[in-house]
Amino acid sequence: MSLCLSDITLTYPDGDTRLTALDRVTLEVPRGSLTAVVGPSGSGKSSLLAVAATLITPDTGTVTVDGTRTTGLSRGELTELRRSRIGIVFQQPNLLPSLTAAEQLQVMAHIDGRSPARARARALALLDAVGLAGQAGRRPHQLSGGQRQR
Repeated sequence: MSLCLSDITLTYPDGDTRLTALDRVTLEVPRGSLTAVVGPSGSGKSSLLAVAATLITPDTGTVTVDGTRTTGLSRGELTELRRSRIGIVFQQPNLLPSLTAAEQLQVMAHIDGRSPARARARALALLDAVGLAGQAGRRPHQLSGGQRQR
């Protein structure tokens, strides 16, 4: 996936004024590269990532994901873009407590229209890829914090 943020400005309401979280930020992440966003607390890292993931619409600027400009896309189109092209790891993974690790992944595959057998196979392959093949049948409370994020 490639990502291009161009001239992004993002502000939040702060009483009678607005607080600037991102001020004319431009970032290009070519396909196949790895990019880290680092900085002190309050510097806009989470805001930048939320804009890049199309979770927040910036005040100005453009976000382009794999050649698709996100400006003007409907909520449904943005949801589909996130589901098919963007991987998000939240600090709090918000897993469903009643589902096993494998079932958490199968839900998304089901939403994507995969057959139950293909969904199960894909879930097990993904768990194996992140070192959790042996944890497929465990529920979130039986996993460590790092395992839940993976």
